[in-house]
Amino acid sequence: MTGTSDIDALLTRLAACDVKLSAAPGGILRYDAPRSVLTEELLDELRLRKDELLARLGGGDGGRDSGPSSHGPYRVTDRTLVSDQQARLIAGHHSVPHPEVWNIPTRVGFTGTLDVDALRAALGDLIGRHHALHTRFAQDADGAWWQEVVAPPPLRLPLDDLTVLAAPERGPRSDALCRQAARHRFELSEPVLPHLRLIRVEQDQWVLMFVLHHICADGWSLSVLLAELAALYTAAAAGTPRPPAAPTAQATDFARAARARHDPATEARRAAYFADYLDGVPPRTDIPTDRPRPGRLSGRGGTIRGSLSGEQRAEVEKFAAGLHTTPFAVAASALGVFLTRLSGEGDHLIGVPYANREGAAFETLVAMTSTTIMVRLRLDPDETCAALAVRTGAGALEAMAHVLPTARIMQAMRDAGARDVPDRVPHILAFQNSVDTDIDIPGLRVDVEDLAPPLARAELCFGLAPRRERALGYRTFLEYSADLWDQETAARLLASYTALLGEFCSRPDARVGSLLQSSGKADTP
Repeated sequence: MTGTSDIDALLTRLAACDVKLSAAPGGILRYDAPRSVLTEELLDELRLRKDELLARLGGGDGGRDSGPSSHGPYRVTDRTLVSDQQARLIAGHHSVPHPEVWNIPTRVGFTGTLDVDALRAALGDLIGRHHALHTRFAQDADGAWWQEVVAPPPLRLPLDDLTVLAAPERGPRSDALCRQAARHRFELSEPVLPHLRLIRVEQDQWVLMFVLHHICADGWSLSVLLAELAALYTAAAAGTPRPPAAPTAQATDFARAARARHDPATEARRAAYFADYLDGVPPRTDIPTDRPRPGRLSGRGGTIRGSLSGEQRAEVEKFAAGLHTTPFAVAASALGVFLTRLSGEGDHLIGVPYANREGAAFETLVAMTSTTIMVRLRLDPDETCAALAVRTGAGALEAMAHVLPTARIMQAMRDAGARDVPDRVPHILAFQNSVDTDIDIPGLRVDVEDLAPPLARAELCFGLAPRRERALGYRTFLEYSADLWDQETAARLLASYTALLGEFCSRPDARVGSLLQSSGKADTP
């Protein structure tokens, strides 16, 4: 009787700490617990009382498998069901011909005297601080996906010293090694650790390849990681370790918080909003291509990069501020005009990555929290450019306030009787105002570059990223499907879009129809 009371008390205490237990075949006791309560003492207690707990849970060999295996070569320190964003990335990883399209490959160049030991220590500390950088993913018998935080294994930082090569060979060899690293293929069932490679190009010139899988991080996370890497390296090189404050949350915390906020009534209301907002939107915008559209895109692609000057950025921001809207709304409105120039259609559906972080608790979170918001760009030729920007901004804010996974939105459209529901969103606008990759390290010049592999997630993805210093303007890019367009055409598309953005901002009182009539040959592939 005493033992029964002890088990009851233990189960009550575990429930109060949000520790969930389940029994799996083979006499396995599984747990889902917040990292803050998963102490060694608690683990020892669970091991000691395992048989009694399994008996109470109806476990043993006949128990239902409600979670993935936690045994193997890695010690699991925290585990929970994946978030909606992680589930989307898992599905995307397994549904595309080239899963490395989900990589975030960052090339960090150092010029000066690099302390390799300090860099190695900083990278090890960085990975240890953020659980998303040492997590694996496993599926249970019911098809549910779980994330398991494992104890980080020893750091691997391969070093390639190219100074032994002839000088003309070093640059091309370094670029080849970086591009090879950018295409690293991650296995989600293993700890999805950053893929690292350090290359010495000259005596005072180094390159670090820092490759993440998108399931571990989004653009906001990358900014956090680069800033922390700079701080950790600076402290380690000076011999005075002063680590940044501990992360405000971990990926498992984000997933649990999202489940705690889940409300079927709220989801139904948001789904109804999108069914109405997107009612009648064309499922795709057909713009001219260099070759016929295949039945299914291969995933091959490329990325064109450019920039807008500080003066051009100032024009965008002045235009937006004068209308009490956002630079994103201005960029999106100009994209709507641009797509109409190309297609002749005046109603477009675009996808917009949205950081989706609610509150200060998740500001230093490293995790995949981004959600793609579906935004409608519907043009009225008699409307002014200023009015279009205001209306587009208001519509985007409403869409963000009703954020839902894309698959749920499309299902809501089907439930509402829509005849043509897109199976994907072919055109993306990524306005990366939460991404800051400009970092400073004393004694080193640091250059950070995204090194996307020659792949594409959508037909066209236009991107603008504000630089930390306004005078440096925007980074711009266009990720494109190589099945549809050549590199030269993609370069013209990006140049034409950014030129139109400038024209749009210079004519706030002009009617949208006048911009459509001024279409030039540069717009046409």
